[in-house]
Amino acid sequence: MRYNVLGLLILPLLLSHCELLQQAAQVAATTQVPSMPTVAYQDAVLVQAPSKSMMAAYYCPQVVPDVLLPGSAAVACAAAFGSPPSVAQMAVAFDLHFSVNNPNNFPIPVAQLLTAATVFPDKSQTALGAACVVFCAADQPGCTGQPGPGDCVSKASDIKSLSDFQNASTNFLVASGVTLLQGGTPSFTMPQVVQASQLTVTARFSFGPTVLLGVLQQLANQAVDKFKTGQQVEFVIPYRLLGTVWLDVGSLGRVQVAFGPVDGTWTLPATALQP
Repeated sequence: MRYNVLGLLILPLLLSHCELLQQAAQVAATTQVPSMPTVAYQDAVLVQAPSKSMMAAYYCPQVVPDVLLPGSAAVACAAAFGSPPSVAQMAVAFDLHFSVNNPNNFPIPVAQLLTAATVFPDKSQTALGAACVVFCAADQPGCTGQPGPGDCVSKASDIKSLSDFQNASTNFLVASGVTLLQGGTPSFTMPQVVQASQLTVTARFSFGPTVLLGVLQQLANQAVDKFKTGQQVEFVIPYRLLGTVWLDVGSLGRVQVAFGPVDGTWTLPATALQP
């Protein structure tokens, strides 16, 4: 009987001690200095583009000279490739894939994304576009992702800010949002990287067709002989991408992580891609 009574007296003390240990562990976890997340560029894939035949129909009447009568080249081009498509039908868009690794025991929101794209970076006739996206929290109805004066601004000299791309062509690179699931509709909802995990983010961008088509005309001018003989031309677009991702990392506050520059090429497909 004496041992039972002693056990009854000791048991609450042991339970209380266990609770204190659990509370101490929780406090230690919440006061632990957060670790920096990492951002890794994966690829950039065309998701919308005109076909080769559309490119030929669009550029042929612009680069092939009239031989006999004014307008004769346009008639010959229409016979070979069909009527020229509209500028809107010539839109080009791509999906930028990057992954965020969160080594911490708490979720990390992706707050902002800056992306700059240069087409034909090594040519004399080039084009630069830059887009800043501000992701929307759940309590921000009507948020469109458009940046304000203080957005996409870096405090570090080696990290790109929107102000570093003041020479970018207006509306050349336009953000459409992000998707977290394959085939999902892009939106500006804030991505969340849950604790101790990695998330692949897909950001969709489109090129303002007026600027891009003007730059691509250098390829069309080089292919005038092929247009004259009714041949379709392959359009290869070299590009360079770089940017910055802003993340909210606990007690570290808002931190920025750069990606790129990375180079690659897009080849406009034989058939039009769906947007």
